[in-house]
Amino acid sequence: NEGSSTTLTMSLPIPSTSGAPLDAKQLQALDAPLIALTQQCGGDLRRLMFAYFSFLHRRTDFYLVPHEDDTSSKMGFKEGDAEKLLLAAFRQFPLRKIPRGGPKAAPPPPKAGTKAPPVADEDAKKKTTAEEQPAKKQTPENATKKKEEEQIGNMIGVTYNEEGLQNPVGNGGSTPRYKWTQTIDECSVLVGVPKDFRGRDLDIKMTASTLTVKSKKPLPGEEKPRTFVEGKLVEKIRLDESTWSVEGGVVIVTLDKVVKKFWATIIEGDEKIDTEQVDSRRHISEYDGATQGHIRKIIFDQTQYHLEGPTSDEILGQKPKVPPLPKGVEYIDKQKLDDEEAKAKAAKTKKDSS
Repeated sequence: NEGSSTTLTMSLPIPSTSGAPLDAKQLQALDAPLIALTQQCGGDLRRLMFAYFSFLHRRTDFYLVPHEDDTSSKMGFKEGDAEKLLLAAFRQFPLRKIPRGGPKAAPPPPKAGTKAPPVADEDAKKKTTAEEQPAKKQTPENATKKKEEEQIGNMIGVTYNEEGLQNPVGNGGSTPRYKWTQTIDECSVLVGVPKDFRGRDLDIKMTASTLTVKSKKPLPGEEKPRTFVEGKLVEKIRLDESTWSVEGGVVIVTLDKVVKKFWATIIEGDEKIDTEQVDSRRHISEYDGATQGHIRKIIFDQTQYHLEGPTSDEILGQKPKVPPLPKGVEYIDKQKLDDEEAKAKAAKTKKDSS
């Protein structure tokens, strides 16, 4: 009803990033009206956005904010939730960098009102003979498309905070080329490769500050060996403790950190995670023996203090070790202050009497 002023209730009260809410057929069906709307706006994205958000404002509850005392209302969004929904929707799709030399010319979109060329149905496709349709080959275009689909798949489910940093998963994050996790000691980088790949098919190089994962031969439909990951690491690693393996189409690279701290990303220039959200808790068993013993001693002494019992040193008949001080510096306690005060009074009395 075009003349109706009915307000439509939106169906997404909470932003969702769990996956694509529309399948390929639904998206294709919506392309035609969206293209027509874009053409009516003269291709100006500002006018297109204005028209769309004007519709949301006039005909839906997208801009409505329920009263704080009305807990039963099913219309509108809490203040700030609508913006979160927009941000989550925007970040479901990765940015596409323009290649050097500019983008390739794309075919012009169909004009409004023109009919798309008929598409043969599935039955007709099945009836195509071998003479009419040669065997499918991996072309560079198909290989590139498959590569792009793999990269998009890596970013599904990634969420971001208000500063544009990824919310960490497993203390790590995702990039179009790989996923990664970490502990305080090491990082694990997971790189997708063809399922039939073995170690002999890969050219993996690590230095103290770089990582490269390549295929030794071109993949089907590609002219050159595929570079999966290549770049400078954000921190130094120990080469003798860093390893890699291939399992079920995934290369697992384990990087042993020189400085034991949490990384924001793996390769310089890649998307970063919010390290403030990293779970920095560490089980006592992860420390070396000497550190474990020291921690357990502190815990025991703290418990004994609350129970007003003897410390571990007192039980063993040992005096706590007092660390040495630099030259010219000495410990000062109450007894020493009292002695100095008594000496000062005696000197003053002697002076007054003389």
